[in-house]
Amino acid sequence: MGLNTMMKIHHSRPASSPTMRFLKLSVIAAFGFMIGSISFGQAQEGTLKPDTVNNTRDMRFCEILVVKARGIEVYNTTGVSDCPPQQWDALDVRKIRRQFRALKVEKNGPHFWMMDSQTVSFGTKASFGDIEARWVARLPLLTALEAATGSKPYKVFTPKKTQRMVYAKGKPVYELIDPDGNVYVLQAHEEKFPIETLAKLGEKLKLPPGWKFRTQDLSEDLVLDLKSDQTIYAIGDEYHQYWTRIPNSKATSARTAN
Repeated sequence: MGLNTMMKIHHSRPASSPTMRFLKLSVIAAFGFMIGSISFGQAQEGTLKPDTVNNTRDMRFCEILVVKARGIEVYNTTGVSDCPPQQWDALDVRKIRRQFRALKVEKNGPHFWMMDSQTVSFGTKASFGDIEARWVARLPLLTALEAATGSKPYKVFTPKKTQRMVYAKGKPVYELIDPDGNVYVLQAHEEKFPIETLAKLGEKLKLPPGWKFRTQDLSEDLVLDLKSDQTIYAIGDEYHQYWTRIPNSKATSARTAN
């Protein structure tokens, strides 16, 4: 659910076992929020507690993916650490694998949030070298395989997630509009696209026919209060940046276009 991670997992089980196969997880995304079929109601590490993290626009964050036979445990640094480059680069994944008795450990990031605040439920906090992160999701291995092989750029998928995202009044948002007028807002950007360059992101995207990119300044707060029991629509682009559809949105939005 990493964004730029290509991961292969090999188990010492018979070849007929599904979990024995090599899994290529190129689209496991931030917080497990951008990938389908993740629910915070699934098995978890510790008791989940909701936490609101403010001032998240352009906040740097990273994830550690701990692969076990029962699934992929996703730990995220948001609200705990800004994932300092020196400490992140120094992480020893082999040492972490032994620490967690894992089959595989992968680093996923860095990435940068685009909303101004968000409320999420977190589980246990853990230390990975000099970086601390909190548990946010467990991704079943087969679900991860399906997501990695089935998620194509600009193809709509329906993640299961609970997340409240607030994009603040007066701030810019970056959006994609599909041929039917549905509007998708950028949830996180990649390091290769610094925030000051996002207004020209549309020049880098190879959008399908009928799709459009736009940037707008918000005339009021944009609040996405997403629940796992509702249908959520999302897409990824060719750079593994993820966009969430604004419920009941159409391109005739009253927000002020740049």
